[in-house]
Amino acid sequence: MTTKVAAPDVAPPQYGSHVVDPFADASAVHLSEKTGLGGDGAKGHGPTEAVNGAATAYGPTDAVNGTAATPGVGAQEKHQYDDSPSSPDSYIRDPHKLVAYIVPFPSPTHLPSSVPAPPLRFLIYTPPPPPLLRPSEGEKEKLSHKMQRKWQAEVREAKESDAKVASWKGIKSRVTKGISWGVGHVTSADLDFLTRIPKDGEKMPTKPTQASARTSVSEDSSDGQEEDGTHEGETTNATVKLEEMVLVYPPSIGMSVDQLRTEFINSLMRTKSKAQKDAVIATGLLPVALALDWALMFVGWIFGGALEVDGVWMAASYKGAKTARSVTKRLSSSSSGNASNLSLKFIPSERSDVLQQYLLEKCIQRDQATFNRQHTAIPSEEDVMRAIGWQASGIYEKTYWEDEAWEKDQVVDDLRKTMSKAAKTWDKWVKKYEENPDKVAKK
Repeated sequence: MTTKVAAPDVAPPQYGSHVVDPFADASAVHLSEKTGLGGDGAKGHGPTEAVNGAATAYGPTDAVNGTAATPGVGAQEKHQYDDSPSSPDSYIRDPHKLVAYIVPFPSPTHLPSSVPAPPLRFLIYTPPPPPLLRPSEGEKEKLSHKMQRKWQAEVREAKESDAKVASWKGIKSRVTKGISWGVGHVTSADLDFLTRIPKDGEKMPTKPTQASARTSVSEDSSDGQEEDGTHEGETTNATVKLEEMVLVYPPSIGMSVDQLRTEFINSLMRTKSKAQKDAVIATGLLPVALALDWALMFVGWIFGGALEVDGVWMAASYKGAKTARSVTKRLSSSSSGNASNLSLKFIPSERSDVLQQYLLEKCIQRDQATFNRQHTAIPSEEDVMRAIGWQASGIYEKTYWEDEAWEKDQVVDDLRKTMSKAAKTWDKWVKKYEENPDKVAKK
């Protein structure tokens, strides 16, 4: 029996000098106060800095253990990449094209000698869409859209509330934050990616709107009257169809494009299979969740929560399974010249190296005895956002800088939460792999 030895708890080097911060705007103070990131007091700095007018970033990293790919090269060595928003590996919001990033999972560093190295698996990450806005005047809003929009408004109101704990608003805000936490953790990181792929025929904004996302929960009950100085703007929607999917991967991943495509489709099929099982379980738990909420009302708990969490789990599982089936079907027909095919493009870019290092850090936080890093800097959430070229959606008026700050806060929180869920799932998978490599490698 082989005993694991925990890695020494040595703080890896952080980022160094001043960087050019594309997030430095009127909302930087707000973001720094809420997340502890950004500004002069940020935890480290971004992956890009001005050097002779060129952007510099992380160097390539080894997909197995996160160490520098080139022997003898320190963590502070920088490599250039095009950080222009028009770069094909930069994240953009295009209803016809989805840009996502392949993030390889780190290989365990203390496997027993009798256990072979696990197959390379990776996470697919794309940032969440911006908060939903009220439709333009005269346009009918779907019930699902309205419910999701109102829930987002409730969560924002709860997180920004400074009401006392003993007050009604204070209790309600803490309950809402608790339900939001449960909703965010009931799905897997792989399922989150599938739910962010736009479905065929989905209506999406095609140009900026002047509406504000800062709406109160009572706004819809006031017959569309303006509140807190906000007003409705015009949103142009169009029925669109996803035509291209761009997957950006680290150059040092050690897989060919054909291998990446095969593993991507296999990942979709694994997620679809699990989503189908989860959908059945979540559907069966609906009566139980409803009965639990109803029973708690008799002891004074009127806020519910169980039904909401289970409902989100069920809806996300059904949507994820359906999306995986649709994507794999369209990809399989791409070689036949079918008009409904989906183009899949792979682009090597060192932007993904930053996400790889961030995921490695989450895995180390999960289990230092299984995962380890050597001489690499720890990127922060803002480092990752800068690396992939994320920018606020620009669907608000310039006066609504609070909305853009809130949108940034949500992406920071989503990145942290998604990577933590992925690290937890991978850690469990590795432990099962150690016990039965042949069986687990097929899952």
